[in-house]
Amino acid sequence: MNYFNYFIIFESIIFVAFILIAAREIYQKNFRRLYEIIACAIFGLILEIGNTYLAHTYSYSQNFLINLAHVPIAVGLGWAVIIYCAMLLSDQYNVPWHLRPFMDAFTAITIDLAMDAVAIRLGFWTWAIPLDKEWYGVPFENLVGWILVVLSFSFIVRFIRTLNYKRVLTKVLMTLTPILAYAGLMIGLFIFSTIAIFPYQINNWTTLLNFEYDPSLRVLFNPQVELWKLILFVIIFTELINIVIWSLIKYRKKYLRNFDLLSFSALTAIHLFFLVAIFTSGLCQQLPFLIFLCITSLMVHLLIHFLPYLINRRTIYFFNTIRETAEENKEKLEKIIKTSLK
Repeated sequence: MNYFNYFIIFESIIFVAFILIAAREIYQKNFRRLYEIIACAIFGLILEIGNTYLAHTYSYSQNFLINLAHVPIAVGLGWAVIIYCAMLLSDQYNVPWHLRPFMDAFTAITIDLAMDAVAIRLGFWTWAIPLDKEWYGVPFENLVGWILVVLSFSFIVRFIRTLNYKRVLTKVLMTLTPILAYAGLMIGLFIFSTIAIFPYQINNWTTLLNFEYDPSLRVLFNPQVELWKLILFVIIFTELINIVIWSLIKYRKKYLRNFDLLSFSALTAIHLFFLVAIFTSGLCQQLPFLIFLCITSLMVHLLIHFLPYLINRRTIYFFNTIRETAEENKEKLEKIIKTSLK
């Protein structure tokens, strides 16, 4: 089935979101933040080009309009939009900077749990495993990769923000942000893959004599390795949720910042695009569980955006104003009724 129109719509959403975010930083003359989102876009392109050439586990469709080294520009910018909007979201909670990357990673993985399973069925990209394997056709290491990608970039950027901007070392670190983030990602994935493959190597001890930096697909997607990848992902994802919940409970009384409409709108547009695509493409009939995935992902997205205002009701100035206005009008109305009865 031809899903070409979905490519155009997806690219349009990402390009518009990226331009709006960059334009706002320019308008507010926040050029340091502007550099951060540009660095994030560069990071996104580096990791996608690097991963497609190093891992050989997936490839992109050439139906995307704008590509660089067989990688859609929209994907690189998409990383920038998702990571940067996730960072804007966690800033609303005002928890310590070293805990916010975990919140950013949680925001991102909730998107990918639904998005990737739909995207591969629309033909955006193709994995080296069948659609009925691992996470509905998505390797478990990709889910872990999403967590590591956001953790790596967000932590480095937030750490640099704590440094003196005028120092030469700080400027050097800012320039190297995409490279440092990619290095952090590679280290994390290497550790994950090594642990996941190790039990297989123990049972097949002869493979230890022929160590390969890039394990073959036969090993990487072996049923035993798949099981260990799932176990590790569940552990990592559970701990991620645990850290996020602990942070929200511990710092729930801290001042909560204003709602960021732009970041909310950009992430919501991505969620809605894939949810609508399920129904308009007929995927809802092929795999109904995708509906549950996308709706659950959207609900979590809404919850984490509006949770600060549920935790601290004093921040909901709009609703308090409505309530106070209603009470005042009620008193006036009662006086008018009493006067008219007299």
